[in-house]
Formats: sequence, C-alpha cells, structure tokens
Amino acid sequence: MVPSGVRCAMPRRRDLTARSDARRVPTLTPAAGAGNVRRMGLRIPGIGERLRAAIGEGLREQEPLKHHTSFRIGGPADWFVAATKPEQLVASLRVAHELGLPCFLLGGGSNLLVSDEGFRGLVVRNAIEDVAFDGTFARVGCGADYLTFIQRTAGEGLAGFAYAAGIPGSIGGAIFGNAGCYGHDIGARVMECTMCTLDGATVETRPASWFEFAYRDSRLKREPRALLSCVLQLERGESAAIAAEIEEKLEIRRTKHPQWRIEPTAGSYFKNLPPGFQVPGLPHSPGTHRVPAGALLDLCECRGLRVGDAAVFAKHANILVNAGQATAAEVLTLAEVMKARVRARFGVTLEEEVMFLGARPDITKAVAAFE
Repeated sequence: MVPSGVRCAMPRRRDLTARSDARRVPTLTPAAGAGNVRRMGLRIPGIGERLRAAIGEGLREQEPLKHHTSFRIGGPADWFVAATKPEQLVASLRVAHELGLPCFLLGGGSNLLVSDEGFRGLVVRNAIEDVAFDGTFARVGCGADYLTFIQRTAGEGLAGFAYAAGIPGSIGGAIFGNAGCYGHDIGARVMECTMCTLDGATVETRPASWFEFAYRDSRLKREPRALLSCVLQLERGESAAIAAEIEEKLEIRRTKHPQWRIEPTAGSYFKNLPPGFQVPGLPHSPGTHRVPAGALLDLCECRGLRVGDAAVFAKHANILVNAGQATAAEVLTLAEVMKARVRARFGVTLEEEVMFLGARPDITKAVAAFE
C-alpha cells in the first residue's frame, strides 16, 4: 500500500480522539505548486515532456487508480509510473519536487481508499521487488509482494513471517503501517531500511530504532520517506513446518476474510481499541491487550449494513467490501454510520486503519439520510 518502515513505541492517547474521516495519506511533495492543481489536471507548462525525460518509459496519463488497489475503487491519477529500480523511483520524486507537482508513493494498494476524483499529480508505484537471502537475513525491495516473500522464506528454511501469511500488500506498505496480527508485527523483524527523502535528493540507511514502531504505526506516517529496500531478520527452521504454518494461516484467512480478488476490500477498516479500554465480557485480540473493533461493531449490529455497493462483510464486522461498483463516497458514508453507532453506545470513536487519498466528498447528507 504506501511508502515503507518498522518498530516499537507505545500507542498515543489519540486512539480515543474523535476522528471524522478516514486518515489522509500525506502527499510526498510540499503543497507548493498545489495552486496549479485543477480538477481536470495540472497546469504546468511542458509537464509531460519533463516527466518523460526524467522518468523514462512507463509513464502513463490518466491512469485509473482502482486498478492498483485491493478495494478496486478510485478515480484516475494525472500521471502514473511503476518504478522497478531505485534510481527510477528517486528520479520520479526529484522531478515531481522540481515541478512543484503533488506526488504519492503507492505500495501494494491494500490499505488504501482512493477518492472518486482520483489524484491530481504523480503517483509512483514502488515496484522494486528484488529479494536476496544471506544466512538468516534477507534484503528485500520494498515493492515486493508480502505473501510472495513469505512463501519464499519457507523454501529457504527461514522462519519468522508465517504468522503474516495472507496480509495483502507490499513489504514497504507493511513497514509503513507496521502491519501485523496474532500479537506480532513486521517492525520486530526490521534491522534497517534504505530510503530517500521526498525531494529525491538524499538516499539514506536508517536502523530500526529510527522508525519508532508502534501498533499499526511508524515514524514514516509523520515524517514520510520513500522506502527502497530493507534488511529483515529471520531464524532457521524446517521448510516443511514453515510451509504448513503458512498454509494454516492462509486457510484461517480464507474462512474469516474475503478473498480480495473476488470481493475487493482494504482489509480491517478500523484499528482495534487501545490498551486500557475494556468492555465487560469481550476478549482481547489474540496476542494483544486490545479489544477488537469488530467486537464492538458486532454489538452495534453493523453486519448487514450497506450503502450502495459498499457493504460490511458477512463474516467480519470490521471489514468493508466493494460488492459491485462501490464508490469512495459510499465507503466513507458506511464507515461514518458504523463509527456513529459505536460512539453512541460505547462513547469511543473508532480510528481508521485504512488511509484515504485525494479530495474528500461531503457525506453529511448521506450519513443523515441513512439513519
């Protein structure tokens, strides 16, 4: 899904703060130049020629972003490139900065909801997918598919990532949001990351401590960088046992989660509640001290809710699916209705795990009409 990064600080109290919409994804260039942005595109003289000269082959115009997210929702990006080499990704960021062109770095697109109007600027998909193993370490391109990497570790007889089998998206996206489940997260396995500043001027390598990993959080959300590669720590194991655990986790996901190629989804929509929040009779998520958001949503009878083609998944109240031709506005409306029910009953406002990119629609009337 988005940039990349990983490791541990305690979650902040803002988990309980009222939030009115999905979290905005920061664009990678300053707002300078945003005055040139118009709904139908950007008015920067010679922009196409300058982008092509810097980026090379693969630059596309008006690329539908719904083809690049697991939600299958989103309007077009003015410009789009899938960067397969670090130097191409760095050059893309540099030219966007020089032009004052808003730029967004896309990973696997699995934890992202894109505006129906798309994105006015340049979207750079991180498609750097090189993987090399050295003993119990792996250097991985941050555009590599997370599940593909996990399956390769089994073949190498290296353990440590089977728990994450089935988490969609890229390695970089997992690091950016410190993705995890069952009480584990990727941040605990990150040794260092090589990344570049958002103006494309500086490439740097930082240790895991720099990323300040916390529950579904990293420093990258506050100080964005473009992740190029990372070094991950694994340990020796039996290939057959690792492969069996991977298949076990995949089977669990098949029974509880939608298969996003059939029922497009961004995964869990809301974060679980912070430690300390208790509801009598409700268990914590496995391996954590957090009440699952899905449990509160179930108590608020959210399963079965639907706005247009945006629907709550039948087997999991914290997963929204695109049941046909859902729009971003429909998803946002449905999410706001769910948040309102939880807020009214439990006095807590759920915080989105899924991030939002682009112009936010006014859903006030739609939310009021639903109830």
